Amino acid sequence: MLVLGEDEKEIITLPAGETREQVFLDGEPERVHIDAGGVVVLSGESEHFAISPRFLLYSAALHDSENGVGYPSTEILESMELPNEEIYPVQIRQKTDPAITGLTVIGQQSRELPWRVMKSMWDGDALHVKHCQGHLEVSRVFWDNVEDGLGPLEGLESWSIRDSAMRYIRDDAIENDDLIPGEIVNCLIDGCFTFLSQRAEPPRRVGIVTSIRDSLIHVQAQPHDGIPGKQWRDRQIRMGEDGIGRAPGMLFKWERGAGEVNMRDCVVLVDEVSVNGEGDMEFPQGNYANVVLVWKGRGRYPRPLPEGVRLATDRQVWEEARAAWIDRLDPGHPAAKYLKRTADSE
Repeated sequence: MLVLGEDEKEIITLPAGETREQVFLDGEPERVHIDAGGVVVLSGESEHFAISPRFLLYSAALHDSENGVGYPSTEILESMELPNEEIYPVQIRQKTDPAITGLTVIGQQSRELPWRVMKSMWDGDALHVKHCQGHLEVSRVFWDNVEDGLGPLEGLESWSIRDSAMRYIRDDAIENDDLIPGEIVNCLIDGCFTFLSQRAEPPRRVGIVTSIRDSLIHVQAQPHDGIPGKQWRDRQIRMGEDGIGRAPGMLFKWERGAGEVNMRDCVVLVDEVSVNGEGDMEFPQGNYANVVLVWKGRGRYPRPLPEGVRLATDRQVWEEARAAWIDRLDPGHPAAKYLKRTADSE
């Protein structure tokens, strides 16, 4: 049941079911509330990696067994036509105050593909919002195993994402690089490489605030094979027992002048030092209240924590908060069929 405000929009209900086609929502009507409940978009081409992709991760000739770092051959990428046309599974374009609820997007790529392959092949958002105006409202969505989550672009005045879940986001859960004021409310980010990116070059706006409240965020060590030419990052990559190197990105990917954060009543789990090094683990300027940072890396958290952020080292703090969030899901939420109460093994 969609509840509209005083300024009513036309409701468009998308047909339920799975699709591998790109979904474009543009043109008339201009003001819409899109009901995507029951819609599952299967994104990403997986046929290129029908067999185990592990051979991509480390080449024997360059593999450093002591540090678990190597650079695979790029022939498999060079043999494909890039960029991949299927970048954005769902796009909203040319709307005023667009709203969407209930959308599910599931990436079909192997979860073992390293960051560099994902970036080369599927560098796009689950929901891409372009040439729109006013306020963007996203609610009750579930996105899994996609490169980026939400990508609001210049033209919007503000955005919000509420009551939503993402899992195993391979780069930025929120890619707000056009520096648009926004808010994240009651969301579970159940594994991401980077949580929030606000890194315009140069910054386009001054004094914006991004609000984050009542949310859970896991900055996860994900498959990473290094970046040729940037070998200084390799020391942060850790080899797992399965032979795959992993490293996390960062909680905040921030450019100086990218605004402030207003963050409260959140639990954050960070697995390790960022692949970019300790310098990218700073908290941006802003206001923090009742934020718990669960640190699972070695030693102390490498950067000072702002007032209002409390450090914990017991992963059970995260597990209990995550389980409680999932328990509150109603059966009609698109995430209910995908999320388990216990921690996922991936």
